[in-house]
Amino acid sequence: MNSERTIPKEQFREENINAEEAIKQKEYQTAARILVSIVEKDPQNWRAFNNMGILSWDRKFWDDAYLMFQKSVSLHPVYVDGLMNLFDASLKLKKIKESLPFFEKALELEPDLEEIQVILDAITEQGDNIYTSIRAQSVGIYSSLIEEAEKHLENGDLSSAMKKYLEANDTEGPSAAAFCGLGIVSYHQKRYKDAVTLFVESLKLNPSEPDVYMNMLDAAKECGLVNLAKEIYESYRKEYPVLEKVSKEFEKV
Repeated sequence: MNSERTIPKEQFREENINAEEAIKQKEYQTAARILVSIVEKDPQNWRAFNNMGILSWDRKFWDDAYLMFQKSVSLHPVYVDGLMNLFDASLKLKKIKESLPFFEKALELEPDLEEIQVILDAITEQGDNIYTSIRAQSVGIYSSLIEEAEKHLENGDLSSAMKKYLEANDTEGPSAAAFCGLGIVSYHQKRYKDAVTLFVESLKLNPSEPDVYMNMLDAAKECGLVNLAKEIYESYRKEYPVLEKVSKEFEKV
């Protein structure tokens, strides 16, 4: 199948990257201003709508996030990041049935989307039980345990955060988000080598997340493992074009 016909041309890439960085830094007004400007100029900008969803999600505006993720995949039906975000929001709001057509459409256009096939299989097998299914909740980003852990982390309670991340890994299975969280805890505890190891484990499960590479690099700088961090980054760089957004940081060291 010719995937080019299902993938719209990406415009305002640099602006979207700036918005994503603003969200990461909790500069919500700046991010919102950038994203509104993008969609005013390009109402079909699927990445901007996905970022609006992430912005809303980060601010705990769950319904707004759901609508933005839905809009994003309406514009770009095989956009995996948007579909995964939609799945997470659907679990949170118990709207899996409403979202099901988006996952089916994606696989109709691109049958080789493994992550989306896993989601569709989980929906088919679990039905309404998916909202309490540990397996299903571990597919995407959303997990009630990880959400609790992140709250503890935001409040500076490293011990409680670590316990929740470990509980998530023990009960829900290995999770990229949990390993990343444990890496952040280790970094704050100045256990930098442990932090690098945990970020690497996170990347094994989700090698397309730029922020985790930056976390790994920050920890590596503190313990003399920069070459290892660069080697890991380079091993995934060609496979995941999204990682180019942090290439300058790795080239500096």
